[in-house]
Amino acid sequence: MKKSIVLVLVALICVSAVFAADNSVKVSAVPYGFQISSSSAEGQASVYSKYGFGLEAAYQHKLTGGLYAEAGLAWHTFLMPEGKPAFTNVLAFAGVSYKYAFNDQFACSASADVGTDTLIYNGKVSETFTLVAGLDASYALNDSLEILLGCKGSFGFAKKDSVNYVNYRILPVLGVSYNF
Repeated sequence: MKKSIVLVLVALICVSAVFAADNSVKVSAVPYGFQISSSSAEGQASVYSKYGFGLEAAYQHKLTGGLYAEAGLAWHTFLMPEGKPAFTNVLAFAGVSYKYAFNDQFACSASADVGTDTLIYNGKVSETFTLVAGLDASYALNDSLEILLGCKGSFGFAKKDSVNYVNYRILPVLGVSYNF
């Protein structure tokens, strides 16, 4: 039920805000990511990724002042140690962000999102409820185009067969934002 609500919110934000002014689209790359997966199952140790990478696209609509509503999709792949198969996730998210402009060129943003994460590992697919928080700094090249550098963290929670799973991710991001 929670996953359906998140997807409906994402669709509503995208459809309703397309026709309004003060919109932006952010596209970011994750050049290096890190994931820890833990389980409440007895005798099962946490698993740490060796390396991760990915892409993210988000649509933002200005609400008031520096407050934005946002919705987007992210994809990440994490290479696992000891020859284990790669771990992939596709995250649909929605939330809010706040942008503070220091001047016409420099700004920083903070975001908080909720989402539904589709996890793909060793041919098996599962869903998790995920919380995402991020910080970034941006530099405006002109009125419409910004480059950004930041970091996101996510926490995914799932339960399967009375076992609780948690995925922690740290994701540095490099990206561009186009304002229209």
